[in-house]
Amino acid sequence: MKRQSFRLFFVCGIILSLAWASSLFAQQEDIASLRQKNAALETKVKELEARLKQCTEERNKQFSEDQGWQSKKNWRSLEVGMKEPQVTKILGEPVKVIKGVKTFWYYPNMYGGYVSFDEKGSVNAWKEP
Repeated sequence: MKRQSFRLFFVCGIILSLAWASSLFAQQEDIASLRQKNAALETKVKELEARLKQCTEERNKQFSEDQGWQSKKNWRSLEVGMKEPQVTKILGEPVKVIKGVKTFWYYPNMYGGYVSFDEKGSVNAWKEP
């Protein structure tokens, strides 16, 4: 009887050891899989950051500094939220500035091009000449 109990105890021990080992191997496989996925995501992030940098550089080249406010391309590169120095860099200095609740910068043109800034100094509207 003691021998059968020992055998039963031994077999149960082996079964429990195998169950524990298989879960350990499964976890190791999961970790390896997660590491592969992480490496792939890091590669993708680097690719996207490089694309973003390239797009930003292209966008900054988008306007023509030599033509200033006379270039439609420059007017079309304006965005809501830009600050005054950014607008000056793109369009140049305005010929007339009217300050009030809103600030208006006017550029010399018979069609009346202007840029409007809110009270925080950010672009909120403009009209191309």
